Amino acid sequence: MGHNHQMRPISVCYVLCYYIPDYVRSRTLIRAFERIENLKLYQARNSSKGFWRYFQTLWKLLVIRALHNPDFYVLGFRGYELYWPVRLISLGKPLIYDHMMSPYDSLLNERKSIKKGSLIDKAVYLYEKSTIDSSEFILTDTNIHKRYFQELFHVEPHKILEIPVGADEDLFHIYEITGSEKPVEFEILFYGTFLPLHGIDVILGAASMLRDHPLHFTLIGGKKSNRYYQMVRQAALNNVTHVEWIKFEDLPRLVARADLGLGGPFGNTGQAHRVITGKTFQFLAMAKPVIVGQIEDDYGFEDKVNCLLIPQGNAEALAKAILWAYQHRSELSQIGQRGYDLYQSRYSVKHISDTLKGVFAGEILSS
Repeated sequence: MGHNHQMRPISVCYVLCYYIPDYVRSRTLIRAFERIENLKLYQARNSSKGFWRYFQTLWKLLVIRALHNPDFYVLGFRGYELYWPVRLISLGKPLIYDHMMSPYDSLLNERKSIKKGSLIDKAVYLYEKSTIDSSEFILTDTNIHKRYFQELFHVEPHKILEIPVGADEDLFHIYEITGSEKPVEFEILFYGTFLPLHGIDVILGAASMLRDHPLHFTLIGGKKSNRYYQMVRQAALNNVTHVEWIKFEDLPRLVARADLGLGGPFGNTGQAHRVITGKTFQFLAMAKPVIVGQIEDDYGFEDKVNCLLIPQGNAEALAKAILWAYQHRSELSQIGQRGYDLYQSRYSVKHISDTLKGVFAGEILSS
């Protein structure tokens, strides 16, 4: 019986409206959908980055609903901005909501933009809870996030599915670089949006402690309005180069030429203790040794076996791990290779694809 159901083609519409249209989470999910046999994928995804993106996504979604009437809708990361129009357009079909991070948690605990117990606090909480309650499935990135949502928003465990962020393997894969591209100094790489959870201050603290060693840090990211961006500028460390941003497609080359990746998170915030960063998966997918900030659950990370594992919020621990890597360069490729093996077994696009396939099959069988 299951075999017949597998023969039936499934159509899925992936909906995204985010100022980074090619965000790593979206790239991975799309690659995972493309691998599922017998699945027709439609995309209502913005290409514009400004305010126009909201209209662009909704218009594409209306056209797809009218012409193709897909079986499932998947609303991508930061979907809370457009949740209710999407829910309305997709009415009558299952809506899978990729709720990787909670805006309520972010505003209250990470950014501290709203006050606990205030009217805004209650309004944001109720809005987010209503979006979670009205969707058929919730995707999140770690089991810790899953438990957090269960407790915070009183969600049934079977409704939340853990899907790791993974990596776009078309871009992030093992490749060698030529000798001329290899940096002279030991190169340490970080890239990201300089959020509190990333712990830029911790990275700068470690760089400061290591300024007398032949090590070089490249930090990519941050907006000028970001206080961590200003922190990097003000630190003016001669062993740190700060690049505002580069094209996503150019990142793999920089990862390939680095000796060590800073995956983090190092920020020691509530959110930092619930995530494995996208860059950690990208370093692993390229067999690059990576420093990971410890989180509560066991995700297969073992210190000096398949990564370097350190407590969060500790610049001294980060500096020690970097120095160890520098002094044990001959062991790094082995650590990178074992990190790659971990990625393949637990976090690859194939693994994500198989999990998603199970959701679609299960929904069809139960309908």
